[in-house]
Amino acid sequence: MKKYLFFLSAFCCFMIFSCNNTKKASSELNQKEMITKEIAYIPEGVCSRQIDISVVNDTIKSVKITKGCAGNTQGVARLIEGMHIDSAISRLEGITCGGKETSCPDQLAKALKSMK
Repeated sequence: MKKYLFFLSAFCCFMIFSCNNTKKASSELNQKEMITKEIAYIPEGVCSRQIDISVVNDTIKSVKITKGCAGNTQGVARLIEGMHIDSAISRLEGITCGGKETSCPDQLAKALKSMK
């Protein structure tokens, strides 16, 4: 009977210890996974009026561009969703529109840079 109680108490201690470690590891993992940044960026020198961006762990989750060329801005926004922030910046930075020195994609790159 004593052996049974000893093994039972040892088993209970093991389970409590392992559950606490699992909760701690899970909690640390969730904190690392949930680094969310959001910005409402006001672009300059383009037709669009505002760029709203949500980024989680340097991955672009959503982009909404207000005004501008509707089809183009929606297309660019959808194409970069799910992309790493650095990849999007390198692809969009420096694009011009007509005779302007900038464009909506270039302004989007500037907004993303400001989030880093």
